[in-house]
Amino acid sequence: MSAKVFGFIKREDPYDPEDIFAVASVKCQELICEAVSQYENEDYTPLDEPVRYNILWLAFTHVTYDVLDFRMNDLDREYLKAVTRNFKNSVEDIANYSLDITIDLHFIEDTTPLSKLESSGNLYLARETIKHLIEKCSSDKDIDTVLTTIQTKGNDNRDRNILKGAYRDNKAALGLAFTNITGDMPYSTFDLTLPEDGTYPLEDTSVPSLYATAVAVHEWMHQFECLGKMLSIEYPPTHAYQGSSLYPGYREYISNENDYDYFEFYKLVLTGKLPYEADGNIKHVGMYPKMWPLIKRNVFNIGCFTIRGSGGEGYLTGKTSEPKLSLSDEPCVWKISCSVNGGLILSPKDIPDMRIDLNNAWDSEGNTIGLQYPTNYPQAQTWSIKKEKDGLYLIETVFESKRVLTATADNVILCSDHKKSYQRWIIEPCKDS
Repeated sequence: MSAKVFGFIKREDPYDPEDIFAVASVKCQELICEAVSQYENEDYTPLDEPVRYNILWLAFTHVTYDVLDFRMNDLDREYLKAVTRNFKNSVEDIANYSLDITIDLHFIEDTTPLSKLESSGNLYLARETIKHLIEKCSSDKDIDTVLTTIQTKGNDNRDRNILKGAYRDNKAALGLAFTNITGDMPYSTFDLTLPEDGTYPLEDTSVPSLYATAVAVHEWMHQFECLGKMLSIEYPPTHAYQGSSLYPGYREYISNENDYDYFEFYKLVLTGKLPYEADGNIKHVGMYPKMWPLIKRNVFNIGCFTIRGSGGEGYLTGKTSEPKLSLSDEPCVWKISCSVNGGLILSPKDIPDMRIDLNNAWDSEGNTIGLQYPTNYPQAQTWSIKKEKDGLYLIETVFESKRVLTATADNVILCSDHKKSYQRWIIEPCKDS
């Protein structure tokens, strides 16, 4: 593999084929390189094999907020089953079978509370509220994303809530919460819109003929918007159908009765054929075939490991209650994954949304190392793990200084490499990873 530059990491041959971190980084870069190449050349060559993509779809039959009470009836349940079939078959068809989708639909009968967005008063189903259910339903399965549906519309729910003072201001809203493909578990939530006249029952499940299918596809597509930043390309926001006044370079798309919720626009995005104008030139943007492998949940995941000081300093540990990394006699399990920019991200398995972070992104001698949520300073949260000849590892900053994580009596800091034992780490895979 020739030298490639992705963001701020340069990876050159040769590399140690037994160094799992180097191998994983190269594979990650190859996937990205192939996707960007297709985009740049407007190359629609299909994948050799489809991406197997597994959706956990949770249907909440009874949700509440204060005195408000929303429930699914028998029609809602049967209609949602049709929506999931319509979603699978129509998306596979639109993607030219680059995706092989499996949907695991669960109806959740327990009463589940909604959350309220204080700025607007809208209600939504927060991922944190149902985290335990997601873990339970996905514990023995390779799930790539979670979609959740509640029912808030229809005569039954209107009649049940119309006399309650908060009803008009507090209907559950679409798309208030999603987590993109860089998160621990991608997530989208939405309510179940009613069937349009003449569209249900389905005549052809490969045609996106249900309005609720369009809504589900819309909210799901929000998860991929980060591809633009990840790959340093133009990738369309899901709301770019609103046109150039809000999204310069895109023309406005008008929805009609045969194109529910701007589905013409969605099709163009999902086939990489949405026209975008820049400097008088038209570029077709969206999902090219080689981008589909990048949406798999664990595509950049290397595995789970313990990290301990080679001189007996203890295990590298990170906690939300402490701003600094520390050392402990008790093992802390770290999830290590490739960054699309070529480095590695290290997150505690128990708090996967946080990552090892260089304080204030200051590449300075003795600066402290801690945990932080993703920021706009990826260099401060991306690391290079280098295997030494003796099998020990250095954990380097990706800044030009190449300073390394250094153990002290009280915490972990960034220092120049002095070849000391307390700058070398033993990194071992966990048995359950």
